[in-house]
Amino acid sequence: MHVQKPSVTEHSGQPPRTRLICLACSQEHLEQYRAWSHALSDHIELVAVDVRRHAECSPCNPLQGPSALARTVAKYLHPYLEGPHALFGQRLGAHMAFELAQLAEREYPEQTRHLFVSSCDSPRVAEPAASENAVRIPVTVLYPPGTLPEMLGWHAFVRRELELIELPEHSVDKSYQDQRLVRIFNTHLGLLGF
Repeated sequence: MHVQKPSVTEHSGQPPRTRLICLACSQEHLEQYRAWSHALSDHIELVAVDVRRHAECSPCNPLQGPSALARTVAKYLHPYLEGPHALFGQRLGAHMAFELAQLAEREYPEQTRHLFVSSCDSPRVAEPAASENAVRIPVTVLYPPGTLPEMLGWHAFVRRELELIELPEHSVDKSYQDQRLVRIFNTHLGLLGF
């Protein structure tokens, strides 16, 4: 697993106000996150975490609690989780981001500002078990066109605000889609900077 070291923002000499921890389950994700890091607002530091070397990203089972892999990742991310942060995972990395949010809520109360999940349906657990494992942070679910019904399951796992945002068609220019995602992060995490 590769995690970059905490840093100081170049512009202000101060630590960033919020870290956006992005979980990568593929080389493509890592490259995408590196590109985002240059476009985010100055007060947001992107931390790309390569979890694919450790184990395959796979769906979580909230009834069993966070996986051993999620606990290991949380241990490595300790310097980032103890301060204000947000989590992002796409595809199966979204489930690990959810597990990290659960762990961070217990270990680092009130430090997780937001959970972003993309292109991944919710864990498969029926009520009331889903409610018992819900996170108490705002969650934004980004989903491809035509997949809204699969995304509605996230509602059961959220005890605060849930926002659903449809992404553009895959045929749309990838740079446009990345710009839109960066705007979403800047807007949501920028509101925390005041």
